[in-house]
Amino acid sequence: MLSNKAFLILAVLTGLFTLVACSKGEPSRKATSPDDSTTQAPQAISSTKRMPSDPSLKSLYIQSCYGCHSSGAAGAPKSGNKEQWASRTQKGLDTLLANTKNGLNSMPPKGMCMNCSDDDFRALILFLSGEAE
Repeated sequence: MLSNKAFLILAVLTGLFTLVACSKGEPSRKATSPDDSTTQAPQAISSTKRMPSDPSLKSLYIQSCYGCHSSGAAGAPKSGNKEQWASRTQKGLDTLLANTKNGLNSMPPKGMCMNCSDDDFRALILFLSGEAE
């Protein structure tokens, strides 16, 4: 069992790793005017406030996905934004699972969830893409 000090050090290192992983790659592009084709409709729930209802999935999401997918850091598609996820979901869940496990662009292998099972990844992908709550 970890002491409080060891747990705090582990939490800080995990947070730093998240920041480093999210800082690589090209910055996300934002719409410059209402006529810009990248302008997106507001989401029903902000990606920064959106959380899975299942407690164990919520824990995995906060630890491994939230840092990048809540803000769109390093071009990560925002949680629940179906427009940003559309080109990805069209590839199918098996491809998204493989990309998650192997890493893609700025996302590190396994999206920093080293203990996630394939079922965990599938549930996280479906939540992130807005296909499930």
